Amino acid sequence: MSLKVSMDKTGAIVIRIPASTLKRVAQYLPAFERHDEETGDTLVPKITDPKLFAKEVLRTLRSEEEDGTTLVHEMFDKAIEEAVEQGAEGIVFPEDKEYGRKAFAR
Repeated sequence: MSLKVSMDKTGAIVIRIPASTLKRVAQYLPAFERHDEETGDTLVPKITDPKLFAKEVLRTLRSEEEDGTTLVHEMFDKAIEEAVEQGAEGIVFPEDKEYGRKAFAR
């Protein structure tokens, strides 16, 4: 199984990435590639313990900045912005006529 992003019956977004897929992604991340001048080969890192490596990535995803945000928050912020820029349905803004007279307060 590879990366899977879906919505469950409750409307929650679910992201699943097995350790084996994360291993492949990390090994072939262009930032980690090294060129061996002698052989002409492209060298990639070796993930020696995929489950342990996945736990380390999870720890990083959960790591909070001073304001409490994480990389996951930032990912969703960008995804939401991109969805709106691409014309996402199911959202209206105060300047939209569909917004109506009832203001939504935070």
